[in-house]
Amino acid sequence: MMRQDKSYFLPIITDQQDAFMTERFRAIMTNLQFMKTEGNEALQSIVFTSAHKSEGKSFCALNLAVAYARQNKRVLLIDADMHKPKLSGQFRLRYAEGLSTILSNQEDPLKYIVETEEPNLSVLPSGAIPPNPLELLNTTRTQEMIAIFEEAYDLVIFDTPPVLLMNDSRILGHFCDGVVLVVRNGATKQKDVETSIDLLTRAEGRLIGAILNGKKYAAKELKTYSYY
Repeated sequence: MMRQDKSYFLPIITDQQDAFMTERFRAIMTNLQFMKTEGNEALQSIVFTSAHKSEGKSFCALNLAVAYARQNKRVLLIDADMHKPKLSGQFRLRYAEGLSTILSNQEDPLKYIVETEEPNLSVLPSGAIPPNPLELLNTTRTQEMIAIFEEAYDLVIFDTPPVLLMNDSRILGHFCDGVVLVVRNGATKQKDVETSIDLLTRAEGRLIGAILNGKKYAAKELKTYSYY
């Protein structure tokens, strides 16, 4: 594996309210750990998507990756949005070679992985934006890449474009162990959730759950949590 310079890592958890959120992601992690693949194996590859943009899928993918990493799991977080990569920008890797590079050649996929300052968490940037992201993904090369990553890491998390805008998550969902749909509280419409689920299942993706993001908690709820 090529060890590149450590990327800038944005701290996720700082104050009491963030600690409350951390516990929420730990709860999600615990639920996922009890889930199995259709072959009764532990989940190794998970796709994150949402119905529309700005619903928090990248935020949820990153926080869940951190939660797993802090449980001494080797985690690879992949920015699989080769249209408008967000995570790559957060890690200051927007112009680094990455996913699109791997899918365009036969080099070792592990070569382009970047270690972060968070122990056990590595990142694969999206790479240069290609003219044909969907064509790159819908190949046996993608399957080969996923198999290599699953061998090297305990968990691989893909952050993908919104399913109602692009088909990338449907393809990756078909290749991976499960899909998580992120829903924005008070913003995502029920009909869009239903359409998203239908699109994912039609592509034979296994929807393993949904995350309600953006829910506002009262100060009393946070205080009660801190007491325990």
